[in-house]
Amino acid sequence: MLKRKDSIGYIAQIFASNVFILFLNTLTGVIIARFLGPEGRGEQAAMIMWPQLLSYIVTLGLPSSIIYYMKQKESDQGSLFLASLWMCFGLGTMSMIGGLIFLPGWMDGYSADKVQFACWALILVPFGLLGAINNAVLQAREEYALFNRIRYLPNVITLILLFALVLAGQVNPFYTSLAYLAPTIPLSVWIMVRMLKIYSFRQKGIMQSSRQLVQYGIRSYGTDLAGTLSFYIDQVLVVGLLSPVSLGIYLVALNLSKMLDIIQASVVSVLFPQASGLNQSDAIQLTLKVYRISSVITIVLVLAAIACAPLGLMLLYGKSFEDAIPIFRILIIQAAIGSATWTLAQGFMATDKPGRVTMLKVASLIMNVLLINLMTPHFGIIGAAYSLLISAAANFLFILLLYRLELGTSWSSFLFDTEDWLWVKEQLNRKRSKAADKEGALL
Repeated sequence: MLKRKDSIGYIAQIFASNVFILFLNTLTGVIIARFLGPEGRGEQAAMIMWPQLLSYIVTLGLPSSIIYYMKQKESDQGSLFLASLWMCFGLGTMSMIGGLIFLPGWMDGYSADKVQFACWALILVPFGLLGAINNAVLQAREEYALFNRIRYLPNVITLILLFALVLAGQVNPFYTSLAYLAPTIPLSVWIMVRMLKIYSFRQKGIMQSSRQLVQYGIRSYGTDLAGTLSFYIDQVLVVGLLSPVSLGIYLVALNLSKMLDIIQASVVSVLFPQASGLNQSDAIQLTLKVYRISSVITIVLVLAAIACAPLGLMLLYGKSFEDAIPIFRILIIQAAIGSATWTLAQGFMATDKPGRVTMLKVASLIMNVLLINLMTPHFGIIGAAYSLLISAAANFLFILLLYRLELGTSWSSFLFDTEDWLWVKEQLNRKRSKAADKEGALL
């Protein structure tokens, strides 16, 4: 299945890559938690979260826009890529300067050396945005083997560096932060150079490509911005509301709950490019089918994770992270609901209606900010977890209503049925049939 050159094969490849990334992240997370403890884990997170956050804040919708236009017939992929690069470094530099202005005040409760390190790390902001653009181009070109490799290589390098620090007895928040941040630059630059060689620095039509990217990007930018802020807002607010110890416990539970992203990320990475080339009816039907199938898999994984949480967390992270167990159970349910919502959102993204998804993300962001500020001071980290769960449930209901009212989708269309099961069996049997035909030809 991993060698198939169709949507099922691509999803399987990305899923396998995501499982590997989850394994690597778990190993690196265990090393950090075991050697730094809750307080050190919280300090390290506060030092390294800003480059990726600030780079995603200023995407201007470029990743989604690149995929959408590169998948259109007669598109000039070379000028689209070059135009995105000019915007990438301009936007990244602006975001980096903005971060230098507000970051010292936001991290006022941390020591001066940790604040200084976080400020120097902002140099990586343009490279974070470059990485997002590179990934979008690889998806649009359907180079999923390289796309997957680029995604897990930083984690492999980080793990190697962490092992080296352990052997050298130099595990501290500063060196471990460098191990997380260092791999970004060389890999992003390598992919950029590779793409420039492929497209031969094509300047023709760059202004037209820039206008196209901005036209679609502005409409989807709200989705990217709100999605990024929704993803990070709890961590950003918890940095200011709670102690490093509480932040460390919260992040262990949060990162472990993100295991469900292996399904959602695998599906969306293939679904959006594939659906963008279809008419509206077919794109919506494909989205609903993928949503139903992925939801069944997600439910099974959530139930297993909830049952195994006490034993798993204690074995991996130790007794000092025991308080993360109830937080994890809440957050993994929230992650499952959020995954289903974002999968359904691809139907609107692929049919040139990114504004609907932007509205959804903005509503989610506002609700997250209000609930976290209301509940966290009174209930601590479990209040932050419940805030995300309530917001995720409201978002899911909202997108169901959008499908129902705008597209006339029946409620039964959201439920898994026998036709979905037959479709899955057909896709799996197609692989076996092709293999048998090839074997017969050889005989």
